[in-house]
Formats: sequence, C-alpha cells, structure tokens
Amino acid sequence: MVGLVASFILLAAGLAGTYKGTYSGSAGASGDFVVSLTQAGNGDWKSEVTFTLGGADVKTKITSLAVDGSKVKIVYEFDLQGTALESTIVGELNGATLAGDYHTKVMADGSAVDEGTWKATSGP
Repeated sequence: MVGLVASFILLAAGLAGTYKGTYSGSAGASGDFVVSLTQAGNGDWKSEVTFTLGGADVKTKITSLAVDGSKVKIVYEFDLQGTALESTIVGELNGATLAGDYHTKVMADGSAVDEGTWKATSGP
C-alpha cells in the first residue's frame, strides 16, 4: 500500500513545471497559453495560468485546482472588457506535453462564451 501511494505521489510530481503553448477556440479566439504547476512540500498544488487574447496578456485568478495522477483540472477567473468570465481547463500529461480542452462562461449568468483545445509543452 505504501508503495502504491508513493508511486502516485511521484507520478503527480511529474506534472510540476511550466508549460508553454497555444489555445484555439470555437469562437475564433486563439493565442499563447502558459500553465505553471508547483507542488509544496506538504503536497498542496499551486498554479498560474496566463494567456493572450488579441495580442494582450490576460492574467487570471485560480479558484480551483485538482491534480489526479497525470491529469489536471484548473478553474480560473478573469476580466475581459468589464465582463467577469470563468474558464475550466482539463488536461493530461503525455511525455513533456500537457494538453486538453477548455470551456469559458460568463460568471453573472453562466452563459457559454467559448470552448476549445489547448496544448503546452514543458521545456527550458
């Protein structure tokens, strides 16, 4: 049992790093995408997500983060021209590439704004 727990922790620790890549949405939005994942000594995870939209950098506020083996789910909020939006990204690590999909909605009423895919690779 201890070996199983230890191997799970090592697999999850493999997610730690900074992944840089791109996203592409069904509404026509696309741009650069950066996900950083760090794990504290007590096992807690932290993340930062930034992306570009129309050439401008968009900073986000992480509201939820779940790591399960090689999979990650991150929920973050950001403001776009005075509208509060929330995105949920899910992804899975395959080699050095973390990739998945995303869904973005308006926080005020939950209406869908965009959905698409993202792919980012860790590296120097």
